[in-house]
Amino acid sequence: MNNTFSFRRFSLLFSKHTTEYYKTYLLSVAVLLGLLAAILGFSSYVSGGPIHEKAQLAIFWVFLLSAGSIFTSMVFSDFGDKRKSISMLTLPVSHFEKYLVAWLYSFVIFQLIFLVSFYAVDYLVLLIGNSGESQGLKIMNVFSAEEDYKLVFLFYAILHSLAFLGAIFFEKIHFIKTAFVVLLLCLLAVLVNQPIADALFDVKLEKVVPFVSIGIQEGGHYYQISPLPSIEPVMFGLSLACIGLLWIGAYFKLKEKEV
Repeated sequence: MNNTFSFRRFSLLFSKHTTEYYKTYLLSVAVLLGLLAAILGFSSYVSGGPIHEKAQLAIFWVFLLSAGSIFTSMVFSDFGDKRKSISMLTLPVSHFEKYLVAWLYSFVIFQLIFLVSFYAVDYLVLLIGNSGESQGLKIMNVFSAEEDYKLVFLFYAILHSLAFLGAIFFEKIHFIKTAFVVLLLCLLAVLVNQPIADALFDVKLEKVVPFVSIGIQEGGHYYQISPLPSIEPVMFGLSLACIGLLWIGAYFKLKEKEV
């Protein structure tokens, strides 16, 4: 018998999790739909009907990243309750199967439901704002090959990996504690970045934004240097590596849980 993964055990665990939490998830989706309708509806009202694609993208970013982070941070909440944690740890399934159910719900299923919810509400709001005429509706295409809209999914993966690790690392108020740690790390990166950049460049640096650009003041002129396009694949690869390491760390942290 495979003690790490069995499709039958996994399917039973997935079914059990769905049966126990589907009402909570449906209520959460209803709240999400209501908030999306309120924000998109207000934007449509203010703009007189149509909503600019950039505004749609901004709303998409805010809701996906914030709602996804909150949902992910609570995916292991049962382990913070002694009674529920005993029930979870004594289930005849492997830690990997428990991990996989939580990962699928918080990363794959959440994004699919969010996409369907956002576009359904966005279409209805724009349709109403366009007096019921579907022609001429400009709906943001997050998968557009001409824009960098798809970067939102990379950012979601980064935030998900952080929230996922925090969800199993902390026992209570997971989201607040994880957000606090991330804030401290970002602050540290900003504080350390300037001295490192000053040591590397023998010029006066006016503004140094981590991973974004460097501002150089020389000879009365100001220059802003951005990363070369050739470095983008490297940054993308490093991001994926960090995401993978955080997911792996969450798995091994889950394996430490014992009755």
